Amino acid sequence: MDSIRQRAADIFPSVMLTVLSMIQALALELLWSRVAQDSFLWGGGWEAVLGWGELLAALLGILEIWLFYISAVIRFTWVPSLYDSVLPFGIGIVEFSMIELIGPGTLAPWLLGVALLFGMSTWAGQRIALRARQLPSNEEFFTKFKPATRRDFLPATLAIGALVFLAAMIHVLGELRLLSSVAILVVIALIVQQVESTRAFWNRSLADPTSNETEIEEKN
Repeated sequence: MDSIRQRAADIFPSVMLTVLSMIQALALELLWSRVAQDSFLWGGGWEAVLGWGELLAALLGILEIWLFYISAVIRFTWVPSLYDSVLPFGIGIVEFSMIELIGPGTLAPWLLGVALLFGMSTWAGQRIALRARQLPSNEEFFTKFKPATRRDFLPATLAIGALVFLAAMIHVLGELRLLSSVAILVVIALIVQQVESTRAFWNRSLADPTSNETEIEEKN
């Protein structure tokens, strides 16, 4: 049984990245098709500005999902569960739905899609960390970090709550320019913050433990 668990831990990362790369490639293709086909993006005016903002946020989201998973694979090994196998498909479905919802009149459900994507990513990261902590091969990383507490999930919870609140406000009040602009900027800021967090964990994971490079970088 141990040999099966070890084989699963060894093989799963490459299988998951292969599947995820295909899903992300399809998402990028769908995103490009919206750029090429949607006339409102090239017509100028507020609708075009809003549409390009949604496209930019979707592109950053696709890139962040890829960075999140590839950094997890580099940092950890873990025995996968069934949920680990199907979660990339669920994330892909949400991404495709977000891309299809880009356009005038659909900002509220689009924001709900972003909130759902944040929730799924947070849940996936926690599941990976919990399973990775059980393997001795990850001891070097986890000796530096205590298990996550409820307080550690407060930023993600607040982000999801803010997105749901903005979606509700837009649904009630309509796509007012100021409100819609704030919503798009919040989404982009949250994704950029996630990318920066992924970058910081990446550098910390790959830092030479005999040097103080990571410590110097954090101070800067």
